[in-house]
Amino acid sequence: MNTRDDCAHALASARRFTERITAGVADHAAARQFDPLFSPIAWHFGHIAWQEEVWVLRRAAREPPIEPYFDAIFDSFVSPKDERALAVPPLSALRRYAAEVRERTLALLARGTFDSQNELLNDGYVFRFIANHERQHAEHIGIVRLLGEVYLETPDDVLAPQPSPRRNEYVRVPGGHFVLGAESDPDAWDNESPCRTIEIADFALQRAPVTCGDWLEFMTAGGYEDGRLWSEAGNAFRASTGLTAPLYWSRDEHGAYHTRSLAGPCRVQPVEAVSHVSWYEAEAYARFAGARLPSEPEWEHATSWDAAGGKRRWPWGNEATVESANLSLRRARPSRRGEFPESALGFEDLVGGCWEWSESVFAPYPGFRPQAYRGYSEPWFDGRHRIARGGCFLTQPEIARTTFRNWYLPEIRQVPLGLRLARF
Repeated sequence: MNTRDDCAHALASARRFTERITAGVADHAAARQFDPLFSPIAWHFGHIAWQEEVWVLRRAAREPPIEPYFDAIFDSFVSPKDERALAVPPLSALRRYAAEVRERTLALLARGTFDSQNELLNDGYVFRFIANHERQHAEHIGIVRLLGEVYLETPDDVLAPQPSPRRNEYVRVPGGHFVLGAESDPDAWDNESPCRTIEIADFALQRAPVTCGDWLEFMTAGGYEDGRLWSEAGNAFRASTGLTAPLYWSRDEHGAYHTRSLAGPCRVQPVEAVSHVSWYEAEAYARFAGARLPSEPEWEHATSWDAAGGKRRWPWGNEATVESANLSLRRARPSRRGEFPESALGFEDLVGGCWEWSESVFAPYPGFRPQAYRGYSEPWFDGRHRIARGGCFLTQPEIARTTFRNWYLPEIRQVPLGLRLARF
């Protein structure tokens, strides 16, 4: 596949998922802000198209704005988040705008040259950037749907595997020299480079993510009440929010716990990976279990390990596929034990299902240089955001690479965030 075809494929695959995740959303639901930290569905959809217009049509093709007043609505650094629900146009109108922008983008791609002297057009950078930007906002649309109980018309349980017979023991990971970061990945963001060789000590990592059944044991043992398990900041967060369980969990009159998936309300499944827990909760659970959260380099080393001594783009290899992981809405909720193939080292569900918290703070790698979109990484190197790795059931494979770095504030629970424990 040549560069032009590759870029066209990336744009098309990203748009297919966006169409799927916005299917069936009415204008009134799309305009609602269900959580003060997360913009309405219509804003995310409009921002996807607006960002494409700004970077491809205005900056690369030097075309005039299609709707100049959209700048005040969809520029995330200008538009106040608490005013977006009042300002955003109807989703139905934004679909027409997005279609026009995409038509012009594809026309430019068909006739354009990949000018090595142009930062945006060199090797098709701007088209890959726009596709990956869309993938990340489409994931957020799924998160907002879950917040607002705007459920998808999709089967909740299309797969029914038997629970894994193995205990969730720790797997030893050999240390040594390891290349951290992306070397020449066309989908890599600026914070994934420059790659560098580091030394990692031997460590152990859990075979699978912590499950809902594990978390119920933590709750039954008083994990949410025992302040000794929580850091000072975690205790303050716990006290201010009254945490007693993961987000969306509720208990019925018979003592059973229920939660929600994108297909609707459902019972908590003990063999399913726990999700919607904050970094503070993950830290407390790790202390309860006599373990710790893995560092970012440890997670990447274990995930990309190759028996031949190379580095894999995904735990299963270098070809994108959703058959090997719970990605791209293969299920409408996190994975269950034993549902997907193991990695080369014997790990389950390293990619997809739910994002996994690490102990690491989001910071630039030494020698960091921002890409053309300076607002992607630089504003968040504030010492507060924590790294999450691996992707969730809403993530697309091009994002869920072994070198991709996601980051959230430690109090965030609205995202499908879970954990896997480590030990020395």
